[in-house]
Amino acid sequence: MLEPDVLLHEGCVALTIDLRIYRLKAIKKAAYRLAERFTAVVETPTTETVAVSLRFKPTVSEAYARESVRLYFEELMDQELREEIAEETGPLRSLILAHAFSNLDVVKRDD
Repeated sequence: MLEPDVLLHEGCVALTIDLRIYRLKAIKKAAYRLAERFTAVVETPTTETVAVSLRFKPTVSEAYARESVRLYFEELMDQELREEIAEETGPLRSLILAHAFSNLDVVKRDD
């Protein structure tokens, strides 16, 4: 049986994800990474949550659905951390790129 708050009903698992913990971008990226297991339908977010339904093929077992939900949350955490790191290192990456291209003459000039 699935966890009490994660129920497989008619081939679908309905989730409510807290946007104070996970960014919408991470939620979508995690769903995309597991697209071979299920189809994710992301609803319009409210201020603090977003409803996500994971839709499985009719032949999927409860164990497969449970494992897929576990993998989804594992991937969701990974994607959220990637977003956080990108945000924290963005200014440094921009500085490095600006420096790398600062000595290049990117405008083609006719001599």
